[in-house]
Amino acid sequence: MGRLQRGQSSVEFGLAAVVLLLLALGLTDLGRVFYFGVGLTGATREGARQASWFDVTSGANPYLYDSAIKAAVDGVLTNSGLPASALQNPGTTCPATSDANSQFNPPYTDDAYTAGAPNQPLLYICYADTPGLDLSAAPTDNSYKGADVNVIVVMSYGFATGFMSGVLGNSVHVAVNTHMVIGGF
Repeated sequence: MGRLQRGQSSVEFGLAAVVLLLLALGLTDLGRVFYFGVGLTGATREGARQASWFDVTSGANPYLYDSAIKAAVDGVLTNSGLPASALQNPGTTCPATSDANSQFNPPYTDDAYTAGAPNQPLLYICYADTPGLDLSAAPTDNSYKGADVNVIVVMSYGFATGFMSGVLGNSVHVAVNTHMVIGGF
C-alpha cells in the first residue's frame, strides 16, 4: 500500500509540474505581448506627436511627412526591443478596416498584417482620413492645419513558446493607432 501511494504521488507531482510549466510558458507569452503592446502604443503616440507639431517661426509643419514620422516611431520601437518598422506608405496609407469605419481605427482586415514576418511592426500613416494621400516631403505651408493624422502600427505577434501557439495559432494580431489634429494658425 505504501508503494502505491508513493507512485501515485510522484505521478501527481509530475502532472502538477507539467501544468505549472505550461501556465508559466503561457504567462510568459502573454507578458511579452503586453510589453510589446505598450511599446507600440508609445511609438504611435510619438509619431503622431511629431507629425502634428507646428513650427511658429516657419509657419509650417516640418515633421509632417513619412520619413520623419517613421524615425520618431522607430526610435521608440527600438527602445522597446522591437525591430524598426516597415513603412507601408506609399501604396497602402490607410489599412482596410474589417468593420468599414471611416476613421481607419482597428479592427483591420487580415491583409494589413500579411506583409510582415512575426514580430515585425508595419507602419501605416493615414493623412486626413484619405486613403492614397501620402506626404513624402513636409508641406511648405500650413495647408493641413486642423486635419487628422493617424499613425498606425500593426504586428503579427509570434509566440516565444509552443504552448500558446497550440492554443491560439502561430500568431495573434496586435494593432495600435493614435489620431492627432495637425496644429497651426
